[in-house]
Amino acid sequence: MWATATPPGCSPPPLVFQLQAHPGIAQEDWQGLARAQANISPEKATKRLLVVFSIFAMALLAEVCCGNWCSCAFARWPSQKPLILKGQQFGCGFRTRASELRKDHALTAREKRITVELTDAGKRGDWSSAERLYKGYTGGANPVHNAAMMAAYRCAQYTQGATIYLMMNSSNITRDEVTCTIALKTFGKLHRQDVIDEIWAYALDAKLVNNVVSAARIDAAAEQGDIEGAVRVLDLMNASGLDIDSGHLTSAINACRISEKPSYSAALFLLDKMVERNIAPNIVTYNNLAGTFRRAPLNKIQHVRVLMAEQRVQPNRVFVEIYLTSLFQKLPNARWDDMALVPVLKQFSKDHLVEAADIIREARAKHVPLSMMVRSIERALQQ
Repeated sequence: MWATATPPGCSPPPLVFQLQAHPGIAQEDWQGLARAQANISPEKATKRLLVVFSIFAMALLAEVCCGNWCSCAFARWPSQKPLILKGQQFGCGFRTRASELRKDHALTAREKRITVELTDAGKRGDWSSAERLYKGYTGGANPVHNAAMMAAYRCAQYTQGATIYLMMNSSNITRDEVTCTIALKTFGKLHRQDVIDEIWAYALDAKLVNNVVSAARIDAAAEQGDIEGAVRVLDLMNASGLDIDSGHLTSAINACRISEKPSYSAALFLLDKMVERNIAPNIVTYNNLAGTFRRAPLNKIQHVRVLMAEQRVQPNRVFVEIYLTSLFQKLPNARWDDMALVPVLKQFSKDHLVEAADIIREARAKHVPLSMMVRSIERALQQ
């Protein structure tokens, strides 16, 4: 179940409603939906409502047909083993190889070679080679275009990747799960909510939505700090019976971090849901969580380390830096040299300085590498 307190005989409401009603989040003036809605025309808003109501109607109809009209699909989210992300600092990387998603395609020997070479160029971050390969291809094989779009994403050439997707769409080249996954992440980087909506609607209509496409949609919401958008995808996954793992919830917590007004209450709410369902948070989860406390009081920030200890999650270099950035909220504007930091740190309470020294001491005791920024803070604290 999403919630723990519900009227007898009824299932809990979707996460998005629980989140909106959460008292701590209301106090933080949660901006996720309001900001996203600000740039939506009445026509587009109507389309969104129709999509949402259709989803809810299908979930309700399924329950009625099963003879359980009072218990909706949102109540059933079975316990599952966590699928921990590796090598991603904030949970927004590709979690599955494109080849694992792709259906069989009849490719010529040349198309197979181009696809492999595009993939290799993307992994190397060599966009010039990938672009040269792709410009020489004039066919319509979906895997070739997907590989080019993936290479563009890996090389941070998001505009070029977007151009590839729009060309595929206008040329009626097959768009599959891989296409939608890469395109959602690409347009998320570009903050193109209009195209994200179009891709998501297409994926829903074409029945392409699975765990990986859903993860990409959550990532796209996270890139814009759209907390509610991320949570709505979780609700849809839950209603559809798709497995939700640590990566999906970690990415949703990332939306809380990137939000214009970081929401630690929303992030803690999502962390509680992970723990309730025996989905283990990992260091990426806590990297994101620590970043949501940039405007929080000291006792709230310290609670992050308490939770980490309870979950037996060890800090890493990224966590230590994010934690100190949240602790010293004015530091992002400071110069990173020891003498410049000394007067900046003096603006904070003794308790803040003690906490900073303690997290650095813990990191050194656990042989965690320290970034240049953290080492500068350490030396400044010793002045």
